[in-house]
Amino acid sequence: MEEGQVTSMIPEESILRPLGDLTIFEAAQFHADLLALHQQEGPLGIDLSEVNGIDSSCVQLMVAATRSGRVTVQGYSNRIRDKFEQIGFAQFLPTQES
Repeated sequence: MEEGQVTSMIPEESILRPLGDLTIFEAAQFHADLLALHQQEGPLGIDLSEVNGIDSSCVQLMVAATRSGRVTVQGYSNRIRDKFEQIGFAQFLPTQES
């Protein structure tokens, strides 16, 4: 994905952009950030383009967030997609163009 490319019609303030790793050590803060995100009106997004690694604890939090139908996941790498596939949650990631 090229920098500056618009991928959705979601306002910037309605997109959560975590940085670094999303593991059990970051899960509590990530959960709090997701709860705050859900306070926003309209469609919401989680942009994973700056996430280096993820484990099942944060994948489960994202899956729970997407079940509302208001949250979409975007900007994920092949490595992140592979982690979702390994634990059986790939269906919760939208297909993205390479």
